[in-house]
Amino acid sequence: FAFFQIFQLSDFRFDSDNFGSLVTQHTAWNPIEPAASLEIETAPNHSIPLGIVVVSDHFFQRRYWTQLQSQRCFAKKHGYEHVVLTSREYQKCQHIHDFFFKKHCTIAEFLETRPSGWRVVVLDADVVAVVLERGLDRWAGYPSDVQLYERITMHEIMAGNYMLRNGPFARNFLRLWASWHDKKPPGFSSSDNGAIHLVVMQITQVRGFEHCRALYGNLTAWVDNLGPYWKFVMCTKAALGPPRNWAAHGGNLTIWPRAQFFVVDGVYLRKMASHTMGPVMHHGMKESRDVVGHYYDGMVGLGKCQVSNRAVQQEWVLSQVALRTARTYSEYFQQGDD
Repeated sequence: FAFFQIFQLSDFRFDSDNFGSLVTQHTAWNPIEPAASLEIETAPNHSIPLGIVVVSDHFFQRRYWTQLQSQRCFAKKHGYEHVVLTSREYQKCQHIHDFFFKKHCTIAEFLETRPSGWRVVVLDADVVAVVLERGLDRWAGYPSDVQLYERITMHEIMAGNYMLRNGPFARNFLRLWASWHDKKPPGFSSSDNGAIHLVVMQITQVRGFEHCRALYGNLTAWVDNLGPYWKFVMCTKAALGPPRNWAAHGGNLTIWPRAQFFVVDGVYLRKMASHTMGPVMHHGMKESRDVVGHYYDGMVGLGKCQVSNRAVQQEWVLSQVALRTARTYSEYFQQGDD
């Protein structure tokens, strides 16, 4: 079913100094040029050294215990490390008061303790691992240092879940992102989720940054008036264009199209997954009763890492659900003939 095919992402290259300097200084924005032919292939299908990291304070660790337990099931199944941090571990991050920005600083410091090239999957605590049989090699094998994705039914690039290949490029990306903590506008900006759009613009150096940055700085409306926020987001998306792989000096940044990454907002797929295709994790599952009452066979099943047949369906069932989502939210999906 084409909805869940891994797209051949377009590749672009731009000339710039190492973007780590952006953490402390402003640089000129250069137009992008199509890259020379880049042969992008995924790694062979074997286990890639990888860890799953969640940053969550003790309150949310207790609240999302069942979700975290499902992640531990997934990690154990595939031999992945699973680490839960609180954001209080590293002194270098304690000047950041916004938890979400501090999260990315914490991950950057944590990666200093891991080997170069090690893959890390950063997850929100409210992510449920649904398909335990399929690991993350399909995405971890993609030759990119930073992997982000589009939300399935919104125009945003998602901030909470991402994959990194440990190295200077990935750590500088996180530190640049965290540096926006003191640049937030007075109105609703969705914290780190708004800022990620400007960070990607900085790294890719597309035209239009100053205009989008001005829209961001002038956000004064609260959450009951999201019009200005979405205007800002659409400014950044118009500048960035469709999802693609960006080749930069020192590394690559990838944005995956909707529903093509390993995780998706589960409610839009009716909390269903498949053994053979599509995402393997569902984001936004706030209630423990969904974990033990739908995704797993009760608390006993969760303890034994037994996923329920209610959550993992045959391929054709998930295909029909995905197709209905695409037709219902036609503003986010190109529509074809019936």
